[in-house]
Amino acid sequence: MSAIRLLLDCDPGLDDAVALSLAMASPEIEVIGLSTVAANAPIDTVTGNAEKVMDRLDCHFPLFEGAAQPLFIKARHSTDIWGGDGRLALPLPLKPARRMAQAEFIRLALAADVVCAIGSLTNIAGLVTGGHKPKRLAIMGGALGRGNATPHAELNIWADPHAAEIVFASGIPIMLIPLDITRTLIVPQRMIGHLAQSAAKPARLCGELLPHAGSNAHPAAIHDAAVIGALLWPALFTHQRGTLSVVTRGEEEGRTHFAAAEAGPHEVMSEVARDDLFAHMQKRLSGEK
Repeated sequence: MSAIRLLLDCDPGLDDAVALSLAMASPEIEVIGLSTVAANAPIDTVTGNAEKVMDRLDCHFPLFEGAAQPLFIKARHSTDIWGGDGRLALPLPLKPARRMAQAEFIRLALAADVVCAIGSLTNIAGLVTGGHKPKRLAIMGGALGRGNATPHAELNIWADPHAAEIVFASGIPIMLIPLDITRTLIVPQRMIGHLAQSAAKPARLCGELLPHAGSNAHPAAIHDAAVIGALLWPALFTHQRGTLSVVTRGEEEGRTHFAAAEAGPHEVMSEVARDDLFAHMQKRLSGEK
């Protein structure tokens, strides 16, 4: 069976770094490119973080610096809410990543089996409005219950709700991993210790970064890595089909709504076997059988 060709659209971010590490450690996935979008922090910060992580993981695919601003509103970053500068505590890359132009980004987005969107959806909305629809989207974002950016909204959707509205209405098949389940994914200390002692690069990088979870605007939970986990081990997740929509104005701006329907175009994960997911991730990141 051929590997899943994946384009990772992200805003690194500690949990984005764990997501990329897991993808790079998995033979079922071929990462063909990475794009950045401003959400966790300004675009220069998240792109710099991406280059640091790519260098540590020996990534050879190209990097696209994407949207610095949401479609219609002023920039909203997690650093504005939780403080810090959002920079990952990693050395500068020994070899900068090869940068790609927008035309190559579009080509790779259309060539990918899955575009994994784990930041705001501004880049993806730009593809859609330009007439370019990826085959499938795997998204971390939205909160069906309590939000984290506001009481109503999760950060990735709140950072550009108009982009989310465009993407949800696009007709593209979507798998969504909401905050409702990812907020529980706080990595146990024993797992961090195990990863730090591994000889495998993905494990060592995660073992180095995870002690910083919950500081400098980096989340305590590994939200974004859950999307890669759902692609690798779907049996660990419970899901519902239906239709997603988003509030774009007013007090509840950024709130995600989900209407369950068997024939709906969207798949929303509602539960995860957390301990089993951590066990699978630990083995995979460490290169263990």
